[in-house]
Amino acid sequence: MRLLVTYGLICGQMLFGLSKVGIAVKVSGAVKIIAAETDVENSLTPGKPLNSEDRITTGNNSFTAIMYLDDKTLIKVMENSELTIRGSRDGYGINKELDIAFGKLSAKIAKQKGKEFRISTPTSVASVKGTDLLISSDPIQGDSFVLITGIIEVTNSITGETTQVNEGETATSTPDGSLDVTETTEEDLEGFLESDEGTEGDIQELRFEIEDDNGNIKQIIIQIN
Repeated sequence: MRLLVTYGLICGQMLFGLSKVGIAVKVSGAVKIIAAETDVENSLTPGKPLNSEDRITTGNNSFTAIMYLDDKTLIKVMENSELTIRGSRDGYGINKELDIAFGKLSAKIAKQKGKEFRISTPTSVASVKGTDLLISSDPIQGDSFVLITGIIEVTNSITGETTQVNEGETATSTPDGSLDVTETTEEDLEGFLESDEGTEGDIQELRFEIEDDNGNIKQIIIQIN
């Protein structure tokens, strides 16, 4: 999946308002959203604005890509996964959190410029500043955090033990309290490389507006294929 983002300064009202924290930029297969405001389940569609506390689930052979509005941080939620997207505005940025119930995702996280980005699972909490990483979470077997670029800190929620994970390393955190860091292997990448197969297709274009750090309104054009 390739993402092209372009900007253009415009005048006017911000399209989504300050209550929105993200947007669905691509959807394939059976993807559902349980809206925080109504607790009603509906199909997720491209261009759908996302509020904090919205819950997203993906079925077999399905995925979605979602993007935070302030900095283009992109999250790809893979098949048979469930997560809750969270965000609180701080000035013109968003403090972000992903709460993963189970499943796999890949994340391309922009540098947070003093903002927080936390990823939580039933077993672990990760603190992220800006990185590319792959995450697999299972409430019974535990979590793996594969670092492609950047640095993160992972804490095992059972013991409170914390470790730093660097580029090319994989952290494994389990419900029995263990927390280990090893060099990333091909086995660590299984299930992630396959998920990119078959996701190419016709180019989709989405246009929407966000507010930048200086309070200017910008139009974003996203092309994905």
